[in-house]
Amino acid sequence: MSDHTVLFVDDEPNILKAVQRLLRHEPLQVVCTSRPAEALDLLERVPAQVVVSDQRMPEMCGVDLLSAVRERHSDVVRMMMTGHTDMHVAVDAINRGEIYRLITKPWNDEELKATLRQAFDHWDLKHEIRRLNQVTREQNFKLQDMNRTLEEKVRERTKQLDDKHKELRTAYVQTIRALAEAVDAKDAYTRGHSERVGVYASKIAREVGGFPKEFIERVYIAGLLHDVGKIGVRDAVITKPERLTPAEYDEIKRHPEIGAKILEPVTFLSDVVSCVRHHHEWYDGSDRGYPKRLKGDEIPLPSRIILVADTVEAMTSDRPYRKGLTLDRVVSELHHYSGTQFDPRVVVACLRLLEREGDSFIKKDQKFDIYAFLEA
Repeated sequence: MSDHTVLFVDDEPNILKAVQRLLRHEPLQVVCTSRPAEALDLLERVPAQVVVSDQRMPEMCGVDLLSAVRERHSDVVRMMMTGHTDMHVAVDAINRGEIYRLITKPWNDEELKATLRQAFDHWDLKHEIRRLNQVTREQNFKLQDMNRTLEEKVRERTKQLDDKHKELRTAYVQTIRALAEAVDAKDAYTRGHSERVGVYASKIAREVGGFPKEFIERVYIAGLLHDVGKIGVRDAVITKPERLTPAEYDEIKRHPEIGAKILEPVTFLSDVVSCVRHHHEWYDGSDRGYPKRLKGDEIPLPSRIILVADTVEAMTSDRPYRKGLTLDRVVSELHHYSGTQFDPRVVVACLRLLEREGDSFIKKDQKFDIYAFLEA
């Protein structure tokens, strides 16, 4: 029998039966319950490494259950599986339950299996890190007597920990991607938009040059989350194929502020809040920019980069009312609005990329490879 156990909590018996059928041939033990209170009792007796909970349940919501699991069994990997992609619930689950992943119903069978395997790998990874940390602490008492050979072994252990940290960093990025995908899913024409903006923005930031890896990653994360505030805009406005009315345009102009307010309570995203809030400011400070009509260097540099990346992605993507524009047209628009809407330094960097990479720059299936980025 496998030493990996997953506990599913859902008040719908059909969901639990479907999960059991799906995983019956997987090398893991599946435990199910429809009652959150029973789930907490089971965790006292069953050494489960992963808990997957629904959100809406009669006696206790999923966020409360996962928060209780976090307090009592902090090493258990916690995930939420729900049919309701409410951004406030997702943020609450991240803050209080510190969830590893958000899974939406109906799920894709193969993706669910892969996610569970990653969750167990994540648990094994943290378990190994604790073991390595314990070994390191014990060996620290002997370090004064160690020779150069033993010091080299310490360096090797440090590298192991660095590698484990990179894997945890990857899981962090994947969780943020889940939030962005929940927003993009509101409109079939914008699916994948946030990831592409993040990738384009990270490339432009590198092309501008002179920034540390931490800044490049911040630009990517801010690009990934730049439209998170659209979760608070009516679907009828977001998916409207015709030109928006002035009132509808005023409504959609609120999304940078909504996004910033959603992200403000999330501690590990505090450095991207201002980048999201100001990604629609115009460089010349005109009233066409929003929400604060900032000008020039008053606008955070990541916001200026994201605005160019967002515009390039929007222009080159198909929309209900038009086909994507050619690169020649994109180049012309960037030249036209350089110094007014866009930071000229950012435009120059983007134009260099477009000239060098051509159509490959705007490939629609691009992903930010966090592993390759950290290794570079």
